[in-house]
Amino acid sequence: MAIRTALATLLILGAAAVPASAGDVLTGWTRLGSVYQRTSLTDGNQTMCAALCDGQAQCRSWVWTPPGLEDVDGSCALLASTPAPRPAPQRVTGLASDIAAQIEAASERAPSAREIAALRATQPGPH
Repeated sequence: MAIRTALATLLILGAAAVPASAGDVLTGWTRLGSVYQRTSLTDGNQTMCAALCDGQAQCRSWVWTPPGLEDVDGSCALLASTPAPRPAPQRVTGLASDIAAQIEAASERAPSAREIAALRATQPGPH
């Protein structure tokens, strides 16, 4: 029971660092690094950017920059990794659907033996 409590605490602390769950679209946030493609979308939006990401196996996350913020057109950055989100007014970011699904599935499983050992090592007293 103590292990589950410690795991829940870690998950809560982790949730405080990241402002939403895996599948959420974060408005006012961006991700930096590992951009492998930047596409100008004249009449685009965040939904189109997310769809571009989902259509490419290499894409792990995306960032939508609305028109007028950096360029005349809006832009969609596709990233090959999932860097932690950072505050960025007017931008929108999200994860590829398959990555979000993997994270959600992992959050519902029981802790592994390795995770249990790591949690026990953080608790005071004999192990």
